[in-house]
Amino acid sequence: MGSSAAWRIPLALQIVPALILAIGILFFPFSPRWLMANGRDNEALDVLMKIRATSKINILDEYNDIKTEIEFEHEQSIKSYSQFFYPPLRRRLILGISIQVLQQLTGINSVMYYAPEIFKQAGLNDQRASLLATGINGCVIIIATIPAILFIDKLGRRFILISGAILMALSMLIIGGTMGVHGYTYVNETTGVAQVIIPNRTASHVIISFVYIFVASFAFSWGPTAWVYCTEIFPLSMRSKGTSLTTAANWATNCIVSFLVPVLLETLTFGTYLIFGTTCVLMGIIIYLFYPETKGKSLEDMDLVFGRSIFAVKSFRKKKKSIKQNGIEPTPIYLHNESIKIYRF
Repeated sequence: MGSSAAWRIPLALQIVPALILAIGILFFPFSPRWLMANGRDNEALDVLMKIRATSKINILDEYNDIKTEIEFEHEQSIKSYSQFFYPPLRRRLILGISIQVLQQLTGINSVMYYAPEIFKQAGLNDQRASLLATGINGCVIIIATIPAILFIDKLGRRFILISGAILMALSMLIIGGTMGVHGYTYVNETTGVAQVIIPNRTASHVIISFVYIFVASFAFSWGPTAWVYCTEIFPLSMRSKGTSLTTAANWATNCIVSFLVPVLLETLTFGTYLIFGTTCVLMGIIIYLFYPETKGKSLEDMDLVFGRSIFAVKSFRKKKKSIKQNGIEPTPIYLHNESIKIYRF
């Protein structure tokens, strides 16, 4: 392969998904909420009829809920960024920014950006072998995203985020621990850079395996779910502003971590992975305590979801206790004329 082909082919391959997206988006309908916000109510109802596999009564209920919410937002004129400094949006913004910051603190982009160096530390000194392992790393992250697409609405956001944090924490701690136990630090006298040398082949294989496990754990959990969560929690009138702030937080943290990781790898070596592993443990605890479940909730239900206690686990236990005391399942009652939904426990 010629020298120019080595970068031309990978660059050209990236055009393929972009073309698929560009063509596919032409067949996507407009959002019902956007259509109603722009006075195209009949089109919104037609879209709901096409995308909802439920009864006509339930579709009309959802239509009325969206209509009521949009009318309320228009009356209140909630369109300024300053609204994020006040309840009920303040809590949602804090949670949205935090989940995006934490996503980058998993260390995923440090692994993706510096995978060749990590694999060299693990014992793959051959350049081609290191690049091949990096290519496999990219394939793993694509394949592992599929379960998230299939099961995110079945398992729930909290379960996926917490389980992903646990698996990533174990992976990083094992990688760092294995490097610390079986490797030794070599300082290049010319450059002054510290490197970890791992002569044990079994230890090298363990490290490489858990790098893949870490990437797969991220791909099915924090990779897609953090973005989904941020788009769900804001009302329609503030969604674009809210997601712009959370996305900015994600990329700002990405930039900071990208500059810090090379320094940490040179100074702390295997300690870098222990830091990321500890961070992942804290992430799981934060999700368990503060992030409410949004599975099965519409945008119009978010005021109820985030209007409870700031402790998500406390709110969940109260709801579960109430159901158990009454001995019945929660049943939604729909009042069609008033467009109100009452939850009875």
